[in-house]
Amino acid sequence: MPVLHQRLFSGPIDIVGDVHGEIDALMALLWRLGCDPERGVAERPIVFVGDLVDRGPDSPAVVELVMRLVDQGVAQCVLGNHELNILFDLEKEGNGWFRGDASDSYQTEENGQVVDHIFPSVQATKQQAERFRAFFATMPLVLEREDLRVVHACWYEKAVSQLPVEGDVASLGRQWAKDIHMDFKRRGLWELEKAERAEFGDLKRLDIPPTRDLPAHAEAAQDRQSLHPIKVLTSGREVRVPFEEVFFVGGKWRFVRRFDWWNHYEDEQAVVVGHYWRRRQNAWVEGKPDPWSTATPTDWTGPRNNVFCVDYSVGRRFVERSQGKTESFSGGLAALRWPERLLFFDDADEPVPTT
Repeated sequence: MPVLHQRLFSGPIDIVGDVHGEIDALMALLWRLGCDPERGVAERPIVFVGDLVDRGPDSPAVVELVMRLVDQGVAQCVLGNHELNILFDLEKEGNGWFRGDASDSYQTEENGQVVDHIFPSVQATKQQAERFRAFFATMPLVLEREDLRVVHACWYEKAVSQLPVEGDVASLGRQWAKDIHMDFKRRGLWELEKAERAEFGDLKRLDIPPTRDLPAHAEAAQDRQSLHPIKVLTSGREVRVPFEEVFFVGGKWRFVRRFDWWNHYEDEQAVVVGHYWRRRQNAWVEGKPDPWSTATPTDWTGPRNNVFCVDYSVGRRFVERSQGKTESFSGGLAALRWPERLLFFDDADEPVPTT
């Protein structure tokens, strides 16, 4: 059984943000970090924060590369919510490359019309899909040492303490989800939520916006996320938003937003996460609340200024490519060099000090 809470590499390390299938960006970044991905050697160990896959042009190539680095002992990788979706057999926007669905698409609004766009992603073979699933199942949820913690989305002590020492993430996750769902059914919340969602196309169509508050769905969405330890660690706790602030992203209308746990983190150990689509040259998702807001794009945050998000929205490059852009992207693939606290980007020649 995989160990879910593992020891982080000792000594100096480089922590790489969400890759989202951007193989060219990953290759460029690794070279800048002094890692030869072909030979599987690195000047210092590499740590990936998860979300290796989905949306980008070649998720299979990214996973093959990371698997090789992990097998050769020069890399570690925590589980992200996109890998978790695959372990849970969930059909999500952007993971058609794994499911063999070449028609996988996303929605945009153009000139008042909703338009579907196909993700131009390399498809995994059946053999690759089996190997990738097995690899994802070995990933820890948390990496930790005396001075530093790495988790994909949220350090929450209660969720960490609920993890067994060893376990199958998919089985544990399904059981926690089942327990939460059965509680909803006992409370009558499930039937109320189903009725609300059905009224507005199951909340999955951009052109069928909800026209009123959906209190049962909002309550269920918040609890479904925040009461599930694995989901908390891989995609964070969530809280309701006022109806006037509901938004559409990731293929559905959202009545909850990400809770800013980092503003309440008091421990001495630094924490590095991905997940939050941090801005670099205004690289945000239109219409989506921007939870990770700091004075500059390179700030640490929290009461002790010891929490850092290393996801700089490279995962949005597919949208810019669909608009004809081929370079000078707004988002980038980043790595945080620890303990120097320097930030490297795939498309920048020099590292940037964090603040």
